[in-house]
Amino acid sequence: MARLIPLVLIALAVWFWLRARRKTSAYMASYESPSRGTDGSGERRDPPAPAA
Repeated sequence: MARLIPLVLIALAVWFWLRARRKTSAYMASYESPSRGTDGSGERRDPPAPAA
């Protein structure tokens, strides 16, 4: 049991890290996308608010 607790904590840390990377890359992709990054006037819009 003593060996299981650190493994679970490491697994959770890796899962949260991968989840944060995926959300960050999706956020950056939505901001950098040329088709969604302008409103037709040629100026960029503000990036969408991050999901809580």
